[in-house]
Amino acid sequence: MGAEAEAKAGVNTQDIISALKGHMKEGYKMHCLVNVIAADKISLMNNKYFNKWKTIRETASSMGIPQVVFMTRADCDCKITEENLQNIYKSKKIRDKIIQCSHLLGVPVNLVFPVVNYHQETDVNTDINCLMLDALKNIVPWANDYVKKCSNKQNSHQQPKIE
Repeated sequence: MGAEAEAKAGVNTQDIISALKGHMKEGYKMHCLVNVIAADKISLMNNKYFNKWKTIRETASSMGIPQVVFMTRADCDCKITEENLQNIYKSKKIRDKIIQCSHLLGVPVNLVFPVVNYHQETDVNTDINCLMLDALKNIVPWANDYVKKCSNKQNSHQQPKIE
């Protein structure tokens, strides 16, 4: 189940916003918001879907929660990339999809990571792994920075007053 366009379909926008605000199972917290969107489906999605994510994104932004986009299925939308994943950042078509995704979701271009799903492979593919690991390598420090910022705020509120 994902974020469907219709208000009553898919994940409820308010449920995600509540989770962002910490209303979830004890000990759980949101450190980074990752939107996963298929590159070859972006043009098929309607504005209702993007408006749902705009509301969620605005809440995350107001809370300082880092946000990124994993643009999956990049190989399905571009022949050059399908033939050789190492060309993913050389492809004009992928660059245009990243820009389109950035514009529609309101996330800066440098926070949209093209990745590829395993779907027909019968063995581990280093190129597929490298794309995902690169994306994760980028978002983990942002999430860590957010955790540090939150813990610093919490510590400053709990410091005893010295008289």
